[in-house]
Amino acid sequence: MGGSELQEGAKVRWHAWEPAVFERARAEGKLVFLDISAAWCHWCHVLDRTSLADPRVVALLNASYLPVRVDTDRRPDINERYNQGGWPTTAVLLPDGRTLTGSTYLPPDALLDVLTRCVEFYREDRDRIERTIQESPSRPPGRASEEIEPPPEGPRPEDLSLVGHAVLAHYDPIFPGFFREPKFLVTEILSFLRDAWVRDGNREMGETLLKVLRTMGGSDVRDAVGGGFFRYATRRDWTVPHYEKLLCDNAELLALYASAYEKSGDPLFSRIAGDILGFLLGTLHDPGTGAFFSSQDADEEYYRLAADERALRPAPAIDRTVISEYNAAAVSALIAAHRVLGAGQSGGGEAGTLLDRAVQLGRFLRAALWDPGEGQIRFKEGGAVESGHLADNVTVATAHLDLWDATGGKAYLDFAGEALDWTVRHFFSAKLLGFLDRRPRDGDPPNLGIPVVPFSMNARAACALIRYGREAVRTDLFAVAEQVLKGLSAEFDKRAAFGAPYGSALLLYGNGARGIACRPGDPGCR
Repeated sequence: MGGSELQEGAKVRWHAWEPAVFERARAEGKLVFLDISAAWCHWCHVLDRTSLADPRVVALLNASYLPVRVDTDRRPDINERYNQGGWPTTAVLLPDGRTLTGSTYLPPDALLDVLTRCVEFYREDRDRIERTIQESPSRPPGRASEEIEPPPEGPRPEDLSLVGHAVLAHYDPIFPGFFREPKFLVTEILSFLRDAWVRDGNREMGETLLKVLRTMGGSDVRDAVGGGFFRYATRRDWTVPHYEKLLCDNAELLALYASAYEKSGDPLFSRIAGDILGFLLGTLHDPGTGAFFSSQDADEEYYRLAADERALRPAPAIDRTVISEYNAAAVSALIAAHRVLGAGQSGGGEAGTLLDRAVQLGRFLRAALWDPGEGQIRFKEGGAVESGHLADNVTVATAHLDLWDATGGKAYLDFAGEALDWTVRHFFSAKLLGFLDRRPRDGDPPNLGIPVVPFSMNARAACALIRYGREAVRTDLFAVAEQVLKGLSAEFDKRAAFGAPYGSALLLYGNGARGIACRPGDPGCR
C-alpha cells in the first residue's frame, strides 16, 4: 500500500444497504464490509474514533471493499441475520451477501489484519470460497425455513408451568434479577412475571417481580438524576452500567412499574414510574407530533455527575428517529401509567392526561406511518421510508387494542383489526406455524431471503390476535393465533427463560383479557 494512500483525516466512504452495492461487488470482484451500529452504542463510537479512523484501515476499506453501514434500530432484519454477538458488528461479506467472517469491536491492528487476510484469501481462491460458503449457508438466529415436523399438538397443558420453572431457574436471589452478569433489564421476562401474577394470581411470580423492580430501582442502572434506566449493568450486583437509555426499554419499564404500584400500592413504584415518565416526556418527547425519539447516547462522564454539575454540561445526543415499534410500546405504557398516575404526571401544559397523550400518539402512528399498501412504516426520514417489518405491525395493533380497552372507541378496535388482517396476509406462514419477521424484497442477498420466525414477536402477535379475535368475534384470526401457539410450543423449551413471552401468550389464551377464554362465537364468550 503506497504512502500516498495513507491520508490523515481520510474517512470511510460508506454505502447504504441496497442491491446495487452487491451488484457492484460482484462486478468488481470486491468484498463487502458490514458495520452494524447504533446511535446509542458506546463501543460503536469507540470503533469510529479508533479503528475506522486509522488511515491504514480507511485506505484498505475504500480501495478493496464496499463498506456498508446499517443502524440496528432502523434495520432489525439485517441485524437479526448478521449480528456477530453484539454492537458494533464488523463482518466481511461475499458479493452475494453471505458471511465470510465476523466479529464485534476490533482494535485497529486486529481489524487491519482481518481485512488484509480476507482480501488476500478471496483474491487467491475465490471460486473455492464461494463454493464452500454456498454449501454451508449462514444460519440466522430464530426458527428458520424448516417446516415443523410433525406438527405439534400444543399448546400442551403443562407448557405454562414449564415456562414458569424455566424462568425461576434463572432468577438470581442474591442480587435480584435474571442470570448472573451482565444484568440486563429483560423486560419480557418481567412482563411474564406480571402477567402470571395479574392473570393467574401466582404470588411467587408477583413477589419475584417486586424484588427485581425494587432492586433495579435502587441500583446504578437507574438514572436517579435524569430519570429512566440505562440499558444494562455489566456486573452481577447491578453496578457499572452501560449508560445508553433506550425508548423501548423505558416504555416497557414504565408499564411494569405502573402495574407494580397498581397491584402492591407501594409508593416506591409510583415514584419510579413518575421518574421514567419525566425522562420520556422531558428528554425523548417531540411536542409537535406527540411521538418519542429512539434513544439517548451513552456518556460515562456525564452520567456520573451530580445534578448541579450535569446542568453545566451538554446532555448526551438524542437519536431523533421516530420508530413505530418503540412508539407503539410508549402508547401502551402511557395507558398503563394513566391508570395509576392519572393527570398528575402528564407533564402539564395543554397535553391533558396521560391517556390524552396516548390517544395523540396512536393517531400519529396511524395518520403519519400507516400505509394500506405497505402496512406500518417503521420510520420516515427525509426521502427514506422503511417498511415491511413484523414488529411494527404487531406492536401498533397491540397499542390500538390498549386504546380500545382504555377508551371504548370503536375506531381503535377497527384499526387493530385492519393492521392484524394485513399482518396475517403478508407475514403468516401456515407451513412454519408462525409469522416471518420481514417481507421479501427484490434484490435481497441470500441471507435476507432466509425466512426467520422470531419467537418473541410471534408470541406478541398471538396475544394481539387472541384479544382482537375475542373482542370482534373473528374466529379466523383466533384460529391463526392457535396455530402460532402450536409453533411456539415446539420451540419454547430450547429458549430457557427467554421462553417467557410464550408464557404470557398462554396466560391470555387460558384466562383471557376479559372474561373466560374461548373461541369467539361460542355461547360462553362475552
